[in-house]
Amino acid sequence: MNNQAPRLVPFAAALLLLGVMAIVLVIQVFDFRRDFAYLQQLKKDEVNYEVVWGQLLLEQSALTQPSRLEQAAIRDLNMRAPTPEELVIVKP
Repeated sequence: MNNQAPRLVPFAAALLLLGVMAIVLVIQVFDFRRDFAYLQQLKKDEVNYEVVWGQLLLEQSALTQPSRLEQAAIRDLNMRAPTPEELVIVKP
């Protein structure tokens, strides 16, 4: 029995070290998977924001067309093009 006791201590220490390393590995894998899932969600959000940005650019382009602006000026502001008699040309 005395002969096995010196062998048992290093074995128990190695087993304890192995257990601690296994727990650390599990924690690191868990953190990696959580962070990777968060990264994937951020990438999905980025794609969605790019789609929305493209839609907003199209909407802005449609709303700032000269014909639409002219119609809005006539309808909302009662503006009209000046007649030739109303034009004043200033020469330098």
